[in-house]
Amino acid sequence: MGAARRVLILEAAQRVFARDGLAQASLRAIAREAGCTTGAIYPWFGSKEALYAALLETSLDRLREHLAQTLAQAQDATAARTVAGAFYDYYAQRPAELSLGFYLFQGLAPRGLGAELDRGLNTRLTLCVTLLGHGLARTRPGCDVVLERMQMFTYLSGLLLLLHTGRLKSLAQNAETLLDAHCRNLETLP
Repeated sequence: MGAARRVLILEAAQRVFARDGLAQASLRAIAREAGCTTGAIYPWFGSKEALYAALLETSLDRLREHLAQTLAQAQDATAARTVAGAFYDYYAQRPAELSLGFYLFQGLAPRGLGAELDRGLNTRLTLCVTLLGHGLARTRPGCDVVLERMQMFTYLSGLLLLLHTGRLKSLAQNAETLLDAHCRNLETLP
């Protein structure tokens, strides 16, 4: 029963955070959405930030597993394109999960969840970005993986932001074409 309650709380929190954002959400609203009391949340999560971090951790873990599985099946010559496409497709199909990460950046003053939670989330994100680097290294042995994986990550983040916000509609509508052209260009670089 306890594990099922935890899942219900996480699902309710996902809906409340999507609707209200982290700043406006409350444990009381999450409890109401989950059909329980706030006291039922505390054994699992000590704060709304801990709940938010748990949702983001789960999302990043799923992304990492998806990227690792995709990369394991990729041919070396197209590994960069394959893993980049997997990253893009994952978040293209899950805008709520992408929103979890982007919410922590509001203007030039990023929000944090606390040093310990931030550290854990950054570690998980780094593991995902590292998999982008593995794909790049397989496609282009000898490339500057550290630099190019960050370029790939920022490029993908930008395309996904355009896709889900509808900004610069001509670019967002062609995001997959742009991604494919970018990856083909990577494959032909020395």
